Formats: sequence, structure tokens, C-alpha cells
Amino acid sequence: MDQIAVRAPAKINLALDIKGLQADGYHQLETIMQSVSLCDHIYLKKTNRGIKLTNSVPGLPEDNHNLAYRAAELIFNQYYRNGSIEIHIDKKIPVAAGLAGGSTDSAAVIKGINLLFGLGLDYPQLLELARAIGSDVPFCLKGGTAFAYGRGDQLVQLPDLKKTWLVLVTPPKEVLTAVVYQQYDLIKPELTIPMEDLKGIIKNGQNIYWNEGWNNVLEPVTAGLIGDITEIKEMLKEMGAIFTMMSGSGPTVFGVMPDREQAEQACQKWPRSTDSVFPVYTYKQDFRE
Repeated sequence: MDQIAVRAPAKINLALDIKGLQADGYHQLETIMQSVSLCDHIYLKKTNRGIKLTNSVPGLPEDNHNLAYRAAELIFNQYYRNGSIEIHIDKKIPVAAGLAGGSTDSAAVIKGINLLFGLGLDYPQLLELARAIGSDVPFCLKGGTAFAYGRGDQLVQLPDLKKTWLVLVTPPKEVLTAVVYQQYDLIKPELTIPMEDLKGIIKNGQNIYWNEGWNNVLEPVTAGLIGDITEIKEMLKEMGAIFTMMSGSGPTVFGVMPDREQAEQACQKWPRSTDSVFPVYTYKQDFRE
């Protein structure tokens, strides 16, 4: 086998809380993450010319400033010193959108190189590599539904949600994660998120009614920086969304829809032409994919 294609699903945060600062200066998170069906596609091909990365979006880094490139460097340095690879990323996930686009690409590269070169690394070994690359990469390695804590890199896998349709809306506004966290430290929104209760709902396979405290403490911060967040949420509700929330540090907002038909109709009728809008569903993933 000389080449392989790997899917790299986006993630959303079903709940996100901040419990303070860690000794290393990172924020101590508690969050429930969920894979969704919007995917980048990663194409890997053996070569004899080092690491070469290209992608379908002009202007994105194609060197070690790209997490996917760094993932290839790391796995080769540790497990296959003479490895060479061509990587092409067909981007579908909006960039810097709170959907873990860069993290999921790097996780896909780790999995793909492991398979393509027959390295035989098991999940704990791949997880160690993922943690060395970035906070969301460990979740993206396995995906599905998980509770993450610490920097977001410590995981407790949860039962998969029943298939749920959503609409993702990403406005054409850039928001820097570092700025959002800096503003959070100044504002500290007073939101109480009953994380243990929310985890219990998923663990016990209960129906989610969305009035049980699902929330994101970063949402009011980003909404204060980007007025689009509130407008998008209101529009999603007008188009039938049962629940709306921002993912991660934003600016993507998701709306939980009653079914596939309403999700697709909302996307077709979305009036803001500059937004990126996607009908998606909750997605079960496995580290071997």
C-alpha cells in the first residue's frame, strides 16, 4: 500500500466550562465534545522526498506551522526516522472556527501514517503523540462523544449520542482563541454548568432536552466581540432549531434540528450569503479509521 485517504471529522462542544488556571498557565477546562459529519479529507502518499504538505485553501501554512505537518514530523522522528510522505488536505471545515479543523487534520495524519507504514502503534501510543501536538488532538484521534478536562487533552469516553441533526453556521469573522480567553479572564461570565449532571444524562442514555444546563462559558465573551453570534442564534431558532450554542471559542454556532429535512431546509434558505452553513449529524468515530 503506497497511499491512503483518511477522514478528519469536525467537533463541536456540547458544554464548556472553565474551572480556573493550571500551574502551567493553561485554562483548566471541562467540556463535552462531539464529532460531527463535516469532514476534511486527508490524502497520504509515500515518497522519498521528506515531508510535503499541500491543501485546498490558499494561504494556509504548508510547513511546520501546520499541525498536520508537525504530526508527520513527530511520528517519523519517534517511530520511523526515514519516513517520507506527501500530504494533501482537502479542506471542508472552516478555518479558525471553533471546530478543531487543524487538530482533526493532525489526528488523521497520525492515524494514516500508522496504517500506511505499518507501524502497529496502539491507541495509547497514538494518544501520547496527539497530546504532544495540541489540546484538541487527543479527542480528534478517537472522536465520538467524550468528556475532556485539564487542557482539554484528558479524556473520558462517553456512550455515543443517538444520531442528531444540526446546522453549523460560521460567520466570516476571525476571532483569536487567545483573545477570547484573555477577555474571559477579565469578564468571567456568571454561568453555572452542571457538568456532572450533563455527563450522567449521556452515560445513562437519557433523552437530551437541552434545558438542563447545556452551555458554553465562552459564548458571551465571543458574542461581545462579534455581534453575529446573537443574530445567528436568533435566526436558527426562527428556522426551527430546538437549541443553539456556540462551539469552542467560536465563532461557529450550531443549532439542534428536529430532523434531517429541517436541517437541510434551513441551510437552503439561509439568508446571510457570506456565512458558511452546513447540515450535519452527530458522528461516531474510532481511532482505527
